[in-house]
Amino acid sequence: MLEKTAAILDVIERGPASSAEIAEATGISRGTVFRLIRAMARLGLVAQEGGRITLGPRIAQLAAAGDGVPAANSWAEKLVALRDATGAFAVRLYQLHSPATRVCIAEVLDLHAPQRSQLGMLAPLKADPVTLTFLTWQSNQPGVRVPAAVPYRDDTLTRTRRRGWAQGFSGPDHCVAIVAAPVLDQSKRVVAVLEISGPVAALTTTPGRTHGRSLITVASQSDVISECLYRKDAAVPGTPAQTVSSLHLLTTTRRTG
Repeated sequence: MLEKTAAILDVIERGPASSAEIAEATGISRGTVFRLIRAMARLGLVAQEGGRITLGPRIAQLAAAGDGVPAANSWAEKLVALRDATGAFAVRLYQLHSPATRVCIAEVLDLHAPQRSQLGMLAPLKADPVTLTFLTWQSNQPGVRVPAAVPYRDDTLTRTRRRGWAQGFSGPDHCVAIVAAPVLDQSKRVVAVLEISGPVAALTTTPGRTHGRSLITVASQSDVISECLYRKDAAVPGTPAQTVSSLHLLTTTRRTG
């Protein structure tokens, strides 16, 4: 039963789902899903909204208690608002895990997004807007080396710094637009990168010009640093060193409209 409960939580962590969708995703019979959902609701582990199952208040309380922050998470609300305002399928926050890898520490996905969750996943630095943003705002920091795998020219870094954002496209026929902006500390050092991605039809063929200012505004708000940075002394899946904070369970909600 514990394994089945965990499987149900894994599904709704990615977004609200119906009992039928949970049964299909987990392989658990609908009758068992129904009984477990009813028991989990009594414990506050899940909640039901319009026939869809969501993470319950107890999950938020545990996440907040583990991080020592209030359950009301204004940063999560900002991620959701940014997604809704831009029409993005995904809003993500990244930090560097090593000089050559990055990790997604927070995300909000649209319910119908074709993209899979990247929360907690390590990825090598590659030539894309997120990496370009990291390198642009690191390039003037002593001792920082630009990885050979992403050979951006100095004029590219200068142009990106002047704009305040980076843009790019991915997918078949470059149908997915991406915009990234830096999260800076008080010393103007990059501590994270905020990214939105979604169909070109929504983000336009000039996504940076259209949405860059919105990303800069959200990324520059002070609670970004206080609420979204790594906790120390834990571990990203597959590594012994660090982990994504449990706070970020609160940022995986998806809109249902």
